[in-house]
Amino acid sequence: MQQEHLQADILISQYQRIAEQLVRVSPQLNDIVQDQLSIIGHLTPQNMFRIDQAAHTVFIANELLQLKFHPPTADKKNIVQRDFTFRGQKAELLEEFLLHDLYFLTQDLKPQHTLFLRQKVQQFRKLLLDQVFDWVNGQQRVHSFLSHLTLAEAELIDHLMMSTDFYSSAILTDSVQHASELPNSVIQIIQKMCHLEIMSSDEFLPIQLLMECWDDFCFSAAQFLPAPMYRIMALSFEERFNLNELIEYQDDIVLLYRHAQEKSHLLGFVRLMQRELWSRDDLLSKYNFLYSSSTVWQKKVAKLPLFDYSRTVNWLFKQSSDVLDWISSHIQHSSVRVAVTALSFIDTSQVHSQVILATLQYFQQTSARMFIHSCHYYAMQESWFDPENNHSMILKGQKQSLDDQRIAISPSILYLDEWMQLMQSMVQKNDQSVKRIYLRLSRVMQTYMLHLHHISVALPEDLIVYIHPETHQNRDFYGVLQRHKMQLDEFRSQFYLRGHHIRVSIFDSFVRDYLVDYFADNKMISKHVSWMGLFQHAIVWHDQVQKQDIISQLKKNLAQPLQPMMPEQCIQFLGWSFEELADLDRIIQESKKCHNCLAASYAQRIIEKEYVAFHMASQTGKHHMTLGCYLRDGQLIYDQLEYAHNKKTEYLFVNIALQFISWLNTEYAPFK
Repeated sequence: MQQEHLQADILISQYQRIAEQLVRVSPQLNDIVQDQLSIIGHLTPQNMFRIDQAAHTVFIANELLQLKFHPPTADKKNIVQRDFTFRGQKAELLEEFLLHDLYFLTQDLKPQHTLFLRQKVQQFRKLLLDQVFDWVNGQQRVHSFLSHLTLAEAELIDHLMMSTDFYSSAILTDSVQHASELPNSVIQIIQKMCHLEIMSSDEFLPIQLLMECWDDFCFSAAQFLPAPMYRIMALSFEERFNLNELIEYQDDIVLLYRHAQEKSHLLGFVRLMQRELWSRDDLLSKYNFLYSSSTVWQKKVAKLPLFDYSRTVNWLFKQSSDVLDWISSHIQHSSVRVAVTALSFIDTSQVHSQVILATLQYFQQTSARMFIHSCHYYAMQESWFDPENNHSMILKGQKQSLDDQRIAISPSILYLDEWMQLMQSMVQKNDQSVKRIYLRLSRVMQTYMLHLHHISVALPEDLIVYIHPETHQNRDFYGVLQRHKMQLDEFRSQFYLRGHHIRVSIFDSFVRDYLVDYFADNKMISKHVSWMGLFQHAIVWHDQVQKQDIISQLKKNLAQPLQPMMPEQCIQFLGWSFEELADLDRIIQESKKCHNCLAASYAQRIIEKEYVAFHMASQTGKHHMTLGCYLRDGQLIYDQLEYAHNKKTEYLFVNIALQFISWLNTEYAPFK
């Protein structure tokens, strides 16, 4: 591939040298080149695309071409006005390329691939230069010039062409002398030499700079489209769209435009509504969100009504488009409806929309299980399953006669919709009863939200949109960091929870996993609880779970109790202490504290007396490491000595460990 590019560059260089000489000796050919330069000679990457936001207009190629976008009106439904005509000639190929091959990115904000950009820019540049050559009638003028050559001109051009090995005989001279037709191949060579693709210097529309302006233009649709129109397109084409798709979507834009103007933040829900009803004035009314009798929804919504309580719908209508777009994309999942309902009991008016969104995303899966645990608790407390209280559901395990038609449910996420239906029927939309059932879930969601709010409130507005790690792939993220003179690690470190040798992201499931288990025990959540407090409890819980898992696994294979190999638990040697890790609790503690795989990978071998491990520490307490040894034929054999996180130790300390092992094997001889 590199060889092909090199050969192409050499060929272009040869063309350029001969072309420069041709235009110097031929006024006619020079005029063709100058006419092209008069059209685009002042064109640069910087003025290739200019946007007039107020007029919703894009000027292309230093205003040679133009796109203008109009809001749909009763008398003007054509939303795009295209002007690709210059001097009475239409640039059809250029227009087709810009309509179909230029994509505007909406929600996919990751950088475009360099090779993809280069390919598109090279195509665009060539089409533009070809079009300019057509506008000046370049092909016909070159052909006419060659058809009326004088003998002197023919001899001069032949000399130039033959001296650079373009051809080997005096083709033009023979043609003039014998009045014969020129070969098409020769005509095409001369035509190509008069083309700006050959005649222009490397500084004219350089590919790299064109790639940058093209890339910027791909992310600029929000600047030149009327705001309601862009909102419609960004929702309808979640990753990208081209101008042809915009034109083809015109009928839908006309239907949705008024809704996008009046209730733009709710527009995402229209994607779930029946198209034939889009023209209704009450399309985005609260009624359609709150009552199952609404007829506007498509079947993919799954369950109606969308929400059971007016409080939830009132909260929903106050949220930003960022939050509502995500909710509308996930509303078919009942767990999301639970999370939204729980959050509606909290005052979120002073919280940034990105924090609200992050909170919903964090709890979108586990909210269902937490809700079911609470619902089950209140169901048992208030005898929801007594036959006189409800005639539709019964708890699995209860006695049920053959003629009892009630549905049997259990506190499992598989029955989430049934639990929601049961609660709704039992509390009869009593806000206080609903709040009581949602209280624990609302409080932990509030705690998470406030913790994230306190972190992000000090951030610049343009950085808050990047709080979630998934957004760090977006093309503008690093530029925003640089603008605020902030390092990536500095930014990310603000979203870590730290404690007891543990560091986890606030977006990690570490605390959430603990909460699901906590909810299962029906314990109350204090109104004064903090996320850091829950994090500390989660550390203890995870330690217990991991310890129990390891112990359970080891006990399956443990034929006899674990016995220490040393008569003394801790041995002093050359100013160092060596503590044998000889019981499961201590092995697990070492593994957790030092973040190594001692418990997972070596505990079984320690039990089987194939391996011995020590905690090695200096008397000053400055150095701590884990020493591992094989036990073979009554002798310890050095295996490894590492700091926490499996970091290798210095040879000086390895040498001390080797001396300790040698001393144990000879003088102390505990294994013989």
